Order: sequence, then C-alpha cells, then structure tokens
Amino acid sequence: MAWLVAYPAVAMLAMFIVLVIMLILRYGAQLCRLRHHALPDDQDLRDQAYDQKVSYA
Repeated sequence: MAWLVAYPAVAMLAMFIVLVIMLILRYGAQLCRLRHHALPDDQDLRDQAYDQKVSYA
C-alpha cells in the first residue's frame, strides 16, 4: 500500500534524473567550456602530413 503512495514521487524523480542526464549530454560541453570538436584521428594526421608543400630551393 505504501508503494502506491510513493510511486508518483519516485516516477517524477526518475524522469527528472533522466532529463538532467540528457541535458548534460547535450549541453555539457558548452557549459563546462570543453572542446567543441573531436580530435583528429590517425588517418587525418597522415593525410595532413602528405598534403604539405615541399620547397626545393
């Protein structure tokens, strides 16, 4: 019987926690001033190394 009284409060608390987690995942990087883009992977670094101009002077 006590579960029926506490169920709405537990459900609202669970929904609030899920909402907070979703907001952190969506806007956490901007709020905490983290980087806004992923670091380049190894293939991108290799491509950039081969794209550089070589002077023969």
